[in-house]
Amino acid sequence: MTKTVISTRFRSVFVASIASMAISYVLILTDSVVAGQFIGDAAVAAMTLVAPITTLITFLSYMVADGLAMMFSYAKGRNDRTKANELFGMGIIASVATGLLVTFVLVVFQSKILSIWDISPELMTYALDYYHGLMFMALPCILNIFFYTIYVAEGEENICVQASAAMFVVNLILDIVLGYKIGVIGIGVATTIGNLVSFLYHIPYLFSAKCQLRFLKYWNGREMWQGIFYSWYHSMDTLCLALLPLAFSAFVLSHFGETHLICVTVINNLLTLLIAIYTGMVDCMQPMVCQYHAEGALKSVIKTMRLAIGSTVAVTVVLIVFGMVFAEFLPGLFGVPHENAIYGEAVTAARVFMPFTIFLGVTLMFSNYYIYVERLNLGALIKFLLLLGLPSAGMFAGVADLQWMWLGVGLSFVVALFLNWLLTRNKHGLLLIDLRESGRQFSFDTQAAQENLSAFKDALEKYFSAVKFKPSQFFTALVEELFRVYAARAGDFQLEVTIIPGARTTLIFRDNGKPEAPQSPLLDKIREKSYMISGDENKLVVVV
Repeated sequence: MTKTVISTRFRSVFVASIASMAISYVLILTDSVVAGQFIGDAAVAAMTLVAPITTLITFLSYMVADGLAMMFSYAKGRNDRTKANELFGMGIIASVATGLLVTFVLVVFQSKILSIWDISPELMTYALDYYHGLMFMALPCILNIFFYTIYVAEGEENICVQASAAMFVVNLILDIVLGYKIGVIGIGVATTIGNLVSFLYHIPYLFSAKCQLRFLKYWNGREMWQGIFYSWYHSMDTLCLALLPLAFSAFVLSHFGETHLICVTVINNLLTLLIAIYTGMVDCMQPMVCQYHAEGALKSVIKTMRLAIGSTVAVTVVLIVFGMVFAEFLPGLFGVPHENAIYGEAVTAARVFMPFTIFLGVTLMFSNYYIYVERLNLGALIKFLLLLGLPSAGMFAGVADLQWMWLGVGLSFVVALFLNWLLTRNKHGLLLIDLRESGRQFSFDTQAAQENLSAFKDALEKYFSAVKFKPSQFFTALVEELFRVYAARAGDFQLEVTIIPGARTTLIFRDNGKPEAPQSPLLDKIREKSYMISGDENKLVVVV
């Protein structure tokens, strides 16, 4: 991967997000493993039935966080730090209110929520215990996810990794101790406490000298609804992931019985791992695509998406190999005896399902991208088809044979990618970007050094000639002078120069060095200019 401002930022967020999401998945897996080892596979099956409640809490968390984080990134793209901080303050207020409301619902309506399952008394006992352990998880979970999304958008993803690591350590220890001592309810309590610890880990940064975030007591109903509107589209994958296991469980219970639910547990854990990893990749895309889209920097959007799709394919191939090799051990993690016939059935289900997940990952990246560039209905449609509509239809291939069910689900991902192509093929391609418009923009990546000035000037001349753009002498002198200013600074950092022509030309210098506003006599003559800093990149925007 060529080292540029965008690739360096993407790599930094990618590593941090994947680490955070992998840790989150391992925690989910740990719950089931501890239950399987200390209690039995019946407890795991019961927890599988209750798990969608935690996924729904996560969905509501993202309903608050995602839309506001998108608006936060749009505000940064428009160079409006005050608005970004207002959105941050409003998000905290909304997170607290939502967490308290969800907790009230879970406490008051627990009997009605659990009554949706017609299961044996043994499973119901375990399900009730796990539910009780999770009843107070909503508030810390929602706050934790809100801070995570804002910190990633702010370029402080390393704090998110540290918070996730703290949650992992606390949750793992408490899973083992409480799971062994008091059973399934202890496993639920461990998850709740882990989320609380992770949220609290985010707080000290707010009081540090380098923090640009400010809590502003702010509420705007219209903007809040706009955030929820964005969130609804962006968080559909979390909602679908909550509903899809319910559909799988209902189908298996209806056609094959309780004993086969462990196959759903195995597939659901693999699917949760995949979605966790893909969510990490989406977290890389979201602040970058939203910011560059708000700037109108189309070439920067294209660069980001090339990185996102390439990374998705590479990671998925690794996960497929991992899943095929280690499928043999998965049922044993959940307490299924090796001699049980269901053991082999679960292994086969995993190996049938995994090869198709490369289509799942790529299509999910595109569906989120459409939402970030404000093609909301298209993104929502692709998400629904990919994660609920087509898999729910595909599972009916398994009416007579359980393995045909997972083959049908896998093939549904292939169909979703084909439909994605079909819906966008006459709209400037999968990225929906007019290549003629992006071709009129200039984007040059280099290391900030004096010896690269000549190559930069050559690239400028070729660009001006290709697009028939005749810049003024002042504009040319300004661009070259700013390059020299950046190159004269001590430090090894990358620079991206973007020119967006129009009625007024926008010039963007983006760097990942130490924050330092450039000084120049020519720059002093410009009235419309701004300099913004964040954890991963700084940018100077000049409008001439």
